[in-house]
Amino acid sequence: MDTLLKKILFFIIILCSVATSFAQDRVTMLNGEKREGKVVSVKDDAIKFVYKGETLEYEFKKSQINKIEFASGRTEVVNNSVGLAAAPTSTAAERKGRIAVLPYTFITNETALNPEAMGKQLQTDTYNAVKANTSSLQLQDPITTNSLLARQGLTHANLNTKTPQEMATLLGVEYVVYGIANVTNKGTSTYGSGSTTYNGKETEKKEGRKETTKASGTTYSSNNATVLTNYDTKIDLSFFNDQGTSIYSESRKAFGSGADAYHATINYLIKRCPFGTKAKN
Repeated sequence: MDTLLKKILFFIIILCSVATSFAQDRVTMLNGEKREGKVVSVKDDAIKFVYKGETLEYEFKKSQINKIEFASGRTEVVNNSVGLAAAPTSTAAERKGRIAVLPYTFITNETALNPEAMGKQLQTDTYNAVKANTSSLQLQDPITTNSLLARQGLTHANLNTKTPQEMATLLGVEYVVYGIANVTNKGTSTYGSGSTTYNGKETEKKEGRKETTKASGTTYSSNNATVLTNYDTKIDLSFFNDQGTSIYSESRKAFGSGADAYHATINYLIKRCPFGTKAKN
């Protein structure tokens, strides 16, 4: 009997050990998203995290985390979720004919450009392009859009945690516009020149004799040099409806090489979207 009891206890211990080895940590973000995996390290301002079934490490800022539930059973509250607004809901009828533009994902090798600030700048430019080139939609201004995102703890860094369908419901619109701008600094070009002075001799024949005369002069050109930075710009634009269906997705490289070459490219793409002035019938 004692032997049987020992065997039962042994198997219980083994089962508990196996269960513990498969247990996962759970990180709850301030926007309500739950992420399961393993917390591998905790720093003052961030944690290192590996998703279940993966090996790649990710870093999450503590400012975006509500709590961490460890596999051991211990729970650590990082930020109290009180004050975070409940996710708004909207009906299909309320969303009908409304459209919102999200801040762009801005990718660049130019250290002087701030990706978050540029993402919002391109968001505003796209809003203005939609306003100028469509007439059948009711636009939601970027200030309202960004305010609704902020209430849900959604920032430039974690916008992709919501599906297009969820984003449309949250913003109360029928259509959501996503943009990606890839701006690469390709180096500089210098334009301009100076002046050149010359002195020499000219020899010519006169009445059978050779005569030598002095020749001098100056070749003139502009002495102002201009240094231009060349950029390679590509814009990706996507429209989704409130069912999560992609209705328009196009990419285009900018014609110009200036830092603001994206303006004309955005206008070109908006004009050819399903609601644009040059949309295909």
